[in-house]
Amino acid sequence: MAGATFGILGPVQVRAADGREIALKGKEAAVLTTLLLNVNTPVPRDRLIAALWAAAPPSAVSNLQTHVARIRKALASDLRLFTTGSGYLLEADEEDVDLLVFDREVRRARADMRRGDLVAAIRGFQGALALSRGRPAEGVQVHDWMRERLAELAERLVEARLDGAEGKLGAGMPAEAIGDLRPLLAEQPLCERGWHLLMLAYVRTGQRHRALEAYQRARTHVVAELGVEPGLDLRRLHAVILADDLRAAEHGPRATVCQLPPDHADFVGRRDEVAAVTGNLLSAHGHGAPAGTAVPVSAISGQGGAGKTTLAVHVAHRLRHEFPDGQLYIDLRGCERHPLDAAEALGRFLRALGLDASRLPADLDQRVELYRESLADRRYLMVLDNAADEAQVRPLIPGTRGCAVLITSRQRLAMLPATRRIDLDVLPVADAVELLGNIIGAEKVAEAPSDARTLVRLCGELPLAVRIAGAKLAARPHWDLGHLITRLSDTRGRLGQLSHGSREVRAGIAIGYQGLPAQAQRMFRRLGLLEAPDFAVWAGAALLDTSEVEAEQLMEELADIRLLEVAGHGPGGQVRFRFHDLIREYARERAEADETDGARSAALERAFSGWLDLAQRAHQRLCGGDYRVVHGDGIVWRPDAKAAEHVVADPMAWIEAEAAGVVAGVRQCAALGFDELCWDLATSTVDLLQTRNSYTAWRTTHETALRSARVSGDLRGQAAMLTGLARLCLALDDLDGCGLALEEALELFDKAGDRHGHALTLVHQAELHRLRGRDADALACYEQAGDALTRAGDRSTEITVMRGVGRIHFRTGRLELADTYIRRAVRTADEIGDVRSREFTRIVLGEIVLAQGDPAGAEGHFGQALGVLDALGFPSGVAYASLGLAEARLARHDLADAERLLEQALAIYRDIDDKIGQARVLFTRAQVWHRQRRLDAAAALLNEIVAMCAAIQAPSRQGMALRLLGDVHRDAGDLPAAVAAWRRALTFLRVTSPPEAGKVAALIERHTA
Repeated sequence: MAGATFGILGPVQVRAADGREIALKGKEAAVLTTLLLNVNTPVPRDRLIAALWAAAPPSAVSNLQTHVARIRKALASDLRLFTTGSGYLLEADEEDVDLLVFDREVRRARADMRRGDLVAAIRGFQGALALSRGRPAEGVQVHDWMRERLAELAERLVEARLDGAEGKLGAGMPAEAIGDLRPLLAEQPLCERGWHLLMLAYVRTGQRHRALEAYQRARTHVVAELGVEPGLDLRRLHAVILADDLRAAEHGPRATVCQLPPDHADFVGRRDEVAAVTGNLLSAHGHGAPAGTAVPVSAISGQGGAGKTTLAVHVAHRLRHEFPDGQLYIDLRGCERHPLDAAEALGRFLRALGLDASRLPADLDQRVELYRESLADRRYLMVLDNAADEAQVRPLIPGTRGCAVLITSRQRLAMLPATRRIDLDVLPVADAVELLGNIIGAEKVAEAPSDARTLVRLCGELPLAVRIAGAKLAARPHWDLGHLITRLSDTRGRLGQLSHGSREVRAGIAIGYQGLPAQAQRMFRRLGLLEAPDFAVWAGAALLDTSEVEAEQLMEELADIRLLEVAGHGPGGQVRFRFHDLIREYARERAEADETDGARSAALERAFSGWLDLAQRAHQRLCGGDYRVVHGDGIVWRPDAKAAEHVVADPMAWIEAEAAGVVAGVRQCAALGFDELCWDLATSTVDLLQTRNSYTAWRTTHETALRSARVSGDLRGQAAMLTGLARLCLALDDLDGCGLALEEALELFDKAGDRHGHALTLVHQAELHRLRGRDADALACYEQAGDALTRAGDRSTEITVMRGVGRIHFRTGRLELADTYIRRAVRTADEIGDVRSREFTRIVLGEIVLAQGDPAGAEGHFGQALGVLDALGFPSGVAYASLGLAEARLARHDLADAERLLEQALAIYRDIDDKIGQARVLFTRAQVWHRQRRLDAAAALLNEIVAMCAAIQAPSRQGMALRLLGDVHRDAGDLPAAVAAWRRALTFLRVTSPPEAGKVAALIERHTA
């Protein structure tokens, strides 16, 4: 059934199917204008609102709905205007909209002109221009982006008029061309192409003087309005006419060629990239760039779906007027198995430039010569989309600076001259959300902003994925964002969900994969099996069971075409790689489809064995040997010596880089049934994670491995994980949880007959007893563990025993004995190269020296430990040493520096959530305030410390805090409160520190006598 017809090439015109003219005014006319300029394309509601109001009123949405309803009522069944998502779609046949007819006729006319059929071209341009009735949408008031769209349409009309005049010139009709050009230039006095054509037309009618007058008029307008001389083409034509070289003047400009795909109306973000590309390409004309002769080239690289083509086309449209001779575009099909041949690409460009196909040489070099000759001293922008490599695009680069080249490729084209390279990443979340809103409507996003952010993150912030997700939602208005989020949350089916119509993310990834050699495809598939967020080259070598040299070459090849990304650098500057989430899913799909279960399992076992080998090396370097841990039966694959060297050189840098990979590896080992590998990897990283205070990773690995060991019935694995969890509880001040885990671990090690594991667990139980003030129990555990540790040669754990015994003697006032044990522990740690234990023990030595009355000597020990532990990256050790230094400064009455050091230590302890450490720092701060006579503040702080120590079951610290609280009350003149605090302190100190208990008892007797 025939529908309404619309005219926008002049005042807006609407006719019903029965021929009635429908009058639309005001906002209704503006709504229809906006829809007609986007006919057959959905227009989001917020875009319409922006076009209608410079500042949208609160009632904008309801007002817009009213205007749309009035348009529908006016046209009834003659109108195909639909609500789609949160916007509107006006559908119309080509013959029903003058703009669509105009575009079709102009396309046909330009094609006729390129073929040399000037009679048909002239007829086509005349037919198209006959549709124009004045300024587009004359009298309609629009705002924002729509105003620019109407201005662009007016420029398209001007270009068609110019093309028509040029066609008449070429057909030997210069007088008719003059008749077309004079009124056009009266309207557009800055149109240099129009003046150029008018000058040629005058020359061809024998009116040389009028041609020269036309140049002067053109120059006057350009200088007055723009402050610059006319362009090169116009100046050159003027010169040849002055020289009476009419033959040269006969070669006028070719018809403007524009092969660009349509720009995206919903383009968002990329401001820095647009500015960088635009600035570089404009240097072709000397804008803001040093003088030179090289053709500027901008190369945009990035993974499939990142929006490379969208960005390139957007920039090219913005720069159309800077390249008035034309914009050539070609898809080089670089990611396909058979990229477009450079000779074929040149052939297409040469035909677009007006050369007869029958005259094109077959030889590539001859085509390059003809191409560059055709572009000489012209201003063309070439958009080379989806390039394969430098060899493909090098012949397509023009020879003169007036032209510029914009390339997109998955590869970084590093060998092209004068190239500005832009690496295009995924969109920032905010821009991705804006893009989603442009597709489904900003108000729908505003209703659920958190869901919108979640959705774009599930799309990996990849523009193509966001567009597809938005299209699915727009096509299904009954879906909310949560519905699609649920579908995308299953990573195994995410790629299947990210398809709509002919567009899908999977296809873009598949193109790159299918063009790879077999070994690179295998590397890609197997890397996709890893759940680690990033990985080093050795992991790829393990998966293929090959050398790191070959693995690095293959992984770099994948990175070149953006199937992998460079994630940064690890120890020794080693490159680390990662997947985009959606590419990882595709890699996993291919692995599951193309690899056997056995091949996948073997590849992963090698990779996890590699992690275990490196973890053990890092542990041994940190602890001076293979001490403090129990292991499974063995390792099936070892990385090359190069990877091991970097681990040994800096074990803490290694765990910093690999912690997330270790956590993912433990989880995968558990899922695959590699239970012994699972718990061995977890226990081998404990000391590394503890040094970094990586408590979350520590807990995750151990709880995961414990479940796995329980399922398989592995007693040693269960015991090892329980011991590790007990150590974690100890670090987090969960003394009850520590005790329960240790009891079960001791029983399991005993059943498994593992005497070394049993002894290790006894040492941790001794540490628990010591912290609870049960010195006799602690000493008994240390003694019981001693023989087994000696037989196992575990000297690092023997250091822990010596340090624990020394601390007990120190707390009970036996300073000389404590000094002996601690110095022996320092020497042993130094002998075996256990740097961490040595410096940690040195801090205890500093405390003893300070108690012996030598604050300067204590400062030396604390200062040395602080420097080494800071370099090692041991936060709790740095805090412990800073606290010791603060206590030494306090002893020397340097209260200001003591406060500074305390603040430093407290910040670290709070950051790592160490309550015992915080209590120690606050206790020393209370001592400082006591010295400063800030008695009320000191008393309040000490009450806080007492409550904290009660909560974490630290009786020794609780007793010392109560003792100092009594001293503060006494100095404040409140003797009853002082005695009460001392008596409470006595109940704790009698158990944890008898010498200190004696001093407090004497105080009570003296003040109550």
